[in-house]
Amino acid sequence: MAGLAHSVQAAPVEPITFSTSISPNPVRPGEIASVRVNATVLPGWHVYSVIPSTQAGQGPSPTDISAAGDWVPAARSTEDDPIVQFDNNFGFVVRLHQVKALFTRAFRVPANETAAGTIPVTLHYQVCNDSVCHPPTDVSLIAKIAVGQGPVRTAYAMAPNVAPLPSVQSGVPAVQEVQHAPSGLFAFLAAAITAGLLAILTPCVFPLIPITLSGFVKQANGDRQKVTRLAVGFALGIVALYVALGGIVALLLGATGANRVASNPWVNLVEFVIFVVFALSFFEIITLQLPASLSGLQTTARAHGGTVGLVLLGMAFVLASFTCTAPFVGTLLVSAAGGQHIRPLLGMAAFALAFASPFFIFGFNPGWISKIPKSGEWLARAKAVLGFIELAAALKFLSSADQVWQWKILTAPVLLGAWALIAVLAGFYLLGVLRFGLADSAPSSGVSLARKAGAFAFFAAALYCFWGISGRPVHPWLAAFLPPAGYGGVDAATGLKWHPDLQSALDEGTTSGKLLLIDFTGYTCTNCRLNERAVFPLPEIQQRLAHFSLAQLYTDGGADGPRNQKYELDHFNDVALPLYGVVDPKSGRVIDSIAGVITPGKFAAFLDHALSGQSLPAASAPAAAWAAYSDAQIAAAHQQSKPVIIDFTADWCVNCKVIEKEVFADPSVVPQLTNFVTLQSDMTDWSSPKNAALQQKFNVVSLPAIVFLDKNGSEIKSLRITGRLPVADFLKRLTAARYN
Repeated sequence: MAGLAHSVQAAPVEPITFSTSISPNPVRPGEIASVRVNATVLPGWHVYSVIPSTQAGQGPSPTDISAAGDWVPAARSTEDDPIVQFDNNFGFVVRLHQVKALFTRAFRVPANETAAGTIPVTLHYQVCNDSVCHPPTDVSLIAKIAVGQGPVRTAYAMAPNVAPLPSVQSGVPAVQEVQHAPSGLFAFLAAAITAGLLAILTPCVFPLIPITLSGFVKQANGDRQKVTRLAVGFALGIVALYVALGGIVALLLGATGANRVASNPWVNLVEFVIFVVFALSFFEIITLQLPASLSGLQTTARAHGGTVGLVLLGMAFVLASFTCTAPFVGTLLVSAAGGQHIRPLLGMAAFALAFASPFFIFGFNPGWISKIPKSGEWLARAKAVLGFIELAAALKFLSSADQVWQWKILTAPVLLGAWALIAVLAGFYLLGVLRFGLADSAPSSGVSLARKAGAFAFFAAALYCFWGISGRPVHPWLAAFLPPAGYGGVDAATGLKWHPDLQSALDEGTTSGKLLLIDFTGYTCTNCRLNERAVFPLPEIQQRLAHFSLAQLYTDGGADGPRNQKYELDHFNDVALPLYGVVDPKSGRVIDSIAGVITPGKFAAFLDHALSGQSLPAASAPAAAWAAYSDAQIAAAHQQSKPVIIDFTADWCVNCKVIEKEVFADPSVVPQLTNFVTLQSDMTDWSSPKNAALQQKFNVVSLPAIVFLDKNGSEIKSLRITGRLPVADFLKRLTAARYN
C-alpha cells in the first residue's frame, strides 16, 4: 500500500545493568557452580521475579538464567526476596524487584572443562515502569571462571536444595502463610491450661494441696512408691472428673447447642451476675459455702480407702475447691462453644491436667512437699487480685448481652474505660492505697517488690485501654473482646462495603457477576472480632475480597438474627460462629465454607479456591470491538476512507492493561472509537516472525504503542502513543486523528 509513512522511534535504552560472578571459583570439572547475576534497576523501573505470575502463562515474563554449551542446569533459577503485590490491572499477584536484585542458578561444570575461561550466560527478563513495558529480552552475559583440577569436592557435588515454586491459581495466587493470629484450638487450650494454673493459687485450693499430700505420706507409712501411686491416682481421678463434666456438656448441648447457649443474652446476663458474685467472694465481701452433705464426702472417701476411696477423695477435693474453681470452669465451658463437640472434652482435660499438676509433681518427689510455701497474706492478696480480673470478665458477658439486645450502652470506649478503672483500682490495692479484706486487717509489713511489679502491670494495662479510648487501634487480641466496628456509632469500619442483609448482597453479586462471600458473625463472638481485626484489614486479604460481593450477617441478635441463623443452618448445615461461606448469587449454590479462627494464609487459600472456579470480572476487555490486526483490515479501512487506530498490546504488558481498562473503556471514549477502524495486534510472542515484521514495519520497540493512521493509510506521527496517558489526552488525539 503506497503512502504509508512511519515515525522513527529510537531503540529504548535498557534501565537495568548486570554484573556476574560464580561460586566456587575456581571450580573443578563435575562440580556444581552457582552463577549469580546482580541486577541494578534505575529508579521508577522494576524487573520481574523468576516465579511465573500464573500457570496459564499470562502476565509479565519471568526472569530466568541459562548457559550455552555443555553447562547443564542443576536447579531452577532463584532470587532474593521479591516484592509481592496485587496488580489490579492483571487481576492477580505479581512479584518484582526494584533498585537491586540477585538472580542465581546452579549448573554442573562439564567434565571436559579444563582451562580457565568464560561461561556464556543468557538472562531472560522484562522491565516496566508506570508508563511503558519493554518487551521480554534476552541479554548475553559473560561470567569469568577458573577451572582447577582434582576430584569433585563433597561440598559442591550436589545441587542446592531449592524450595518449590509457590502455588498459583488462575485468579489470585496464594500468599505466604503468616501467623497474625493464634490458632483457635491452640489459643483455647492455652487458656484452659492458664485457668488451671491460676485456680491452684486460689485460697480454696492452695491450702488443701499440702494437707492432701501429707495425708498420702502418712497413709503410705514411709513407702515412697505408694505415695507416688496415691498422688498420681488422686490426680488422675481429678482429671477424669473434669473430663466427664466436659463430656456431659458436649452430650447435652452438642456443637450447635453450645453455640446457642453462648450467644443467648439471658445466659450472658446470668454469667455476668455469677462472675460479680464470685468477685465479691474473692473480695471477702460475701462467703460461699457448700452444703454440709457434700462437705462430708471427704470423710466417706477416707473411710472407703483403695481405688474407690481415691475417686471419692478426688471428688471431695474438687467440690471443696468449687467456690474458687467454678468461675474458671464456667468460663472455659462457655468459651468451648465453637461448633465442635470435642472442645469441652479437650478444654476440661487441659484444665484438669494443669490443676492436678502439683499432685503429679510432688507425688514423684515426696521430699518436696515440706517446701510448699505456707498460705498467708500473699494468698489473700492473690485472691483479691483474681476478684478484679473476675469483674473485668463479668463486663465482657454484660457487653455480649448489650450487643444482642442492641442497648448500645457498652460501646468500645465505655468498655475500655471500665476495664481501665478496674485495672487502676487493682494497682492501688496492690500498693496499699486501696485497703479491704483480711490481708489489710493486720498491720502493714510494707509493699513488696512483687506487689509493686503487679501494680505497674495493672497501670500499664489501664494506660493501654486509654490508648484505645482515644481512637487508636489496639492489638487484635484485645479488640476481639470489644464490640464490632461501628457499634454505637463509634469505631466505624473502613475499607470494603459489607452488606448488612442477604438480599442486597445477592442483588449486587447478580449484577456484577461476582461470587457472594457471607460472613456469619455474632455480637457475642470473640473469634469473629479477632478475624475481623487481625485478618480482614490485611492488604493481601482486602485485594481478594474486592472480587466478591460481601455480606455480614449477625445470627445471635437483631431483627434479622433468627432469619440469618436459619439461612446458615439450611444452606451450610451449621450455626457455628464465625463461618465464612461462598455462594453463587445467581443459583444460590454453596461453593465452599470455612469456620473458626483463620490465619491470613488459610483464609487467602480459601478465597483463592473459591475464585479458581470462577472467571473474574474482565478487567482488561476493551469496551469497543477491536479486530485483530491484518493488512486486509488496513486496506478495507483505506477503501472506506476511515482513520485507523492500531493498539499494540501483550499479555505481559501491565500498562497496556491499564489503557484498555481506564482509557478505552471510559464512557466518554467509547462513542468516539466508532469513528475509527480499531485494530489490536497481540505482541505477546515478541520474537515470532509475524510480530518481528510488525515491529520493523511500525518501528515498535516497547509497549504500550498506539498508532494512528489517517484516511490514506499514512501514520500521523505526532499522535503516536508510547506509554500510559490520561483520558483527556487520548480524546484530544482522537479528535485530531478524525479531522486530520
